[in-house]
Amino acid sequence: MMDLSNETNISQELICYGIPVSILVFNSEIYITLMGLNILISITASVGNLFVLVTIWRSLHLHSPSNTLLFGLAMSDLCVGLVSEPLTVGFQAVLFKNSSKITSCTLVKTLSLTSTFLTAVTLLTVTAMSVDRYLAIYLHLRYDQMVTEKRTRKVILFLWFISSVPSVIMVFDSMTSYLVMILIITLCLVIITFAWIKIYQVVRHHQAQIQDQMAVASQSFNMARFKNSAINTMLVLVIVLLCYTPFLVSKICLTVNLNRSNVLFFEISLTFVLLNSSLNPLVYFWRQRDLRAQAKQLVMTFCCQTQ
Repeated sequence: MMDLSNETNISQELICYGIPVSILVFNSEIYITLMGLNILISITASVGNLFVLVTIWRSLHLHSPSNTLLFGLAMSDLCVGLVSEPLTVGFQAVLFKNSSKITSCTLVKTLSLTSTFLTAVTLLTVTAMSVDRYLAIYLHLRYDQMVTEKRTRKVILFLWFISSVPSVIMVFDSMTSYLVMILIITLCLVIITFAWIKIYQVVRHHQAQIQDQMAVASQSFNMARFKNSAINTMLVLVIVLLCYTPFLVSKICLTVNLNRSNVLFFEISLTFVLLNSSLNPLVYFWRQRDLRAQAKQLVMTFCCQTQ
């Protein structure tokens, strides 16, 4: 005869998380490792992205459409470090302490909503950065007139609004929210791929023509600077793809077959997604000389004021 109390617990678990907590029971070493990694990621993501935001905010010469998108990405990464990471550690600590059941849905629902929202924000922002680099070479001399800081800020606000859709859907139907997230991730990958194929084609087939135009309007378009900016964006993109591809696969696996192995895969892939927020600031300061120089100046100014 079926244990009704156990059935009630499983139903509550399904309402909270969409996954029975009974299959979340892993080896304790795995939880300890994940918690330790997430604590470290939370600290580095918060400090690194806050530093990026302050540097761009206080440096007027860094204010540009591309850096505005970078500012938006750093903002979402900062939210990951300050919100998603602590919630993830808290959830893992609850399971580590008592993995048989979850007594409250508040933590689980908050974690699911915020993680879904910030994941969508990050992917959409990186997609916008790729489109921005495509527009820079497609519009050529008209880029500065067409792509402005004001318009870019509106795009960022729109992306944050769109990113709330999966979270709102999750309140009513977690499975539909998973499907929407898979659709968003897939759509972002398609747009990114299209943008970079076009960039490659334009650079390859029209570089000579662009360089001829630079002889007349060298102040309007700088191919060398564009290439450097494109490489920076590409590195950010590569890191995002490396961190998010396992996450996409894990969501598909969970949708197809809900078992302990796929849930473990999902938990590990989520850590890689969160790791992305710590890696991005390293790429910014490594590749962008202006940002790195301004950051050093801010540090020196702060040190002099504290002495």
